[in-house]
Amino acid sequence: MQPRRIIKHWSISAGRYRLLEISRPYEFLLLRLSAIAAIAEDPSSNGVRFSISDLSPPNSRSMPTIYQDRSGISLYDAQNSSEAKTPIPTAIIEDLLAALLRFKRTCQDFGVPDSNIRVVATEATRNAINRDDLLNQIEQRTKWKVQLLAKEEEGRLGAMGIASSIDHIEGICMDMGGGSVQLTWVIKKPNGEVDMGPSVSFPYGAAALMSELSKLGSQEHDDLQGGIAIKLQTALEKDLQIPSSLLEAAKRGDGFDIYLSGGGFRGWGFLLMSREKNQPYPIPIVNGYSVSSSTFFSNLSEPPTNIASHRISSRREYQIPAVQLLIRALAQSQMDVSSVTFAQGGVREGLLYDGLPSSIRAQSSLVAATLPYAPPSAAALISLLRDGTPDCIDHELLTSTVNMLYVHGPVPKDIRASAALRSTTTGILASANGLSHRDRALLALVLCERWGVGIPNADIEFLFNITRICGPSMSWWAKYIGRVAQGIANLYPAGVIRGEDKKVALEAMFPPAKRLGWDKGSEALGSQTERCQVKMTILSSEVEVAGLVNEWAIDLTKLGKKKRSNKGLSGLPVYVEVTRGKTT
Repeated sequence: MQPRRIIKHWSISAGRYRLLEISRPYEFLLLRLSAIAAIAEDPSSNGVRFSISDLSPPNSRSMPTIYQDRSGISLYDAQNSSEAKTPIPTAIIEDLLAALLRFKRTCQDFGVPDSNIRVVATEATRNAINRDDLLNQIEQRTKWKVQLLAKEEEGRLGAMGIASSIDHIEGICMDMGGGSVQLTWVIKKPNGEVDMGPSVSFPYGAAALMSELSKLGSQEHDDLQGGIAIKLQTALEKDLQIPSSLLEAAKRGDGFDIYLSGGGFRGWGFLLMSREKNQPYPIPIVNGYSVSSSTFFSNLSEPPTNIASHRISSRREYQIPAVQLLIRALAQSQMDVSSVTFAQGGVREGLLYDGLPSSIRAQSSLVAATLPYAPPSAAALISLLRDGTPDCIDHELLTSTVNMLYVHGPVPKDIRASAALRSTTTGILASANGLSHRDRALLALVLCERWGVGIPNADIEFLFNITRICGPSMSWWAKYIGRVAQGIANLYPAGVIRGEDKKVALEAMFPPAKRLGWDKGSEALGSQTERCQVKMTILSSEVEVAGLVNEWAIDLTKLGKKKRSNKGLSGLPVYVEVTRGKTT
């Protein structure tokens, strides 16, 4: 009998905690990856990866990994250690079987039912000379049947993995593995459906390219790059069958948005993070990191220095010339590129994401990650926060703010703001899937301000660098949202608003959205003639409520007065009017 799993979860509709018994146990996924692992989870590391993911609600969209491990068995290297391809040696197969059996015991310890265990293999296994013998031995020893992914399915699942890692996708996806690189176009719809084109595969993975480069001279390197560029251009113009809507969107902008996955590309993402002017770069997570095309295609000729400081393994360091060559070929292919975003997701995440209903896939990653912490009256609190903020502010940000409003309450008072500031990078939301760096930075600033206390000197540089990701205008609005949220939390310390216990009503007027400095392309804040006007109407006869509201009004007004003293932090004057309405 499988052990029951009980979780304590807020029921927003019931306004109380409920104990939930999860009938669907841990959804488990095993990725058995070799050189092909390059295509699935961590392409350039060519290892065998194991993981267990919990898809029970409310965590389904986030797909949290509760266990992961890696065995450094490379089936790609085992077959390509000499000039002629060889069968996978018996010793390597025995090592693989031992790792699988060890993982089987781990699955039993976690209570994973056999029906939820999948063993998948991709290119290195698919192309092995002794493939059938390998698959038979795995099934005999483990009782697990290996799912051998076709090249096209591998490409589709890799693209689904990228889609799981980024909320809004409309562009070209590339997954660089150890043996090959996959391309396809992807459009992620608001309803959770994912449209994509045919997957095109080229034998230009990191390990394969390094093997080829080692045999060639410098002139032949240029010839190889030119040949890859021609193939990429042909794929773009013909093989990918890019829909007219995506082509027109690229023409309206500065080109295609590109989404990259695979260990080689992610290593390059870490290098670009280390080259940011904003140092030390405050978000140590490559997923959701975006750069312009000019940044992405810069410094491609010279090998990077001081690799150890970039958190890149020696294996990835060795493969950097292959990654640089592929990126140069992409630039040479005349593909117009607007932006480049790095994704953590691959085949493993794609398998999980592909099995979720579209209603779950449609959820905001930010909201889904914070939903388990939502207070009882979350809906009413969100409505109140919305009344005090501009309409252009993302609903997902306001919802997540309310969901996290009380999380750091148990933390000692002196470090609540610091804990909240770090929550999206190394704290409680560090493992949240699908968040952009902008999402992480904004929510961190809002939650830090929500607690209304200073931060220790050790965190001042981190705060400054997080602010630089958002820019002056958006950072000011984050502080504004945080102070409005703080006032709401002070009035409702338990996160409960009863029907007869409405203590305050908010009305607010703001300048036109295009002059708020929030959306991309909008004007910066700081006009001499514009201001925020907030009206707070006290609906309670309690003296203490009036005192809290008055303190809240003073605090918001002070924020507006600080616009020129916060080291260039743009802002608007804030005028607050406190009135009394019909009391309860």
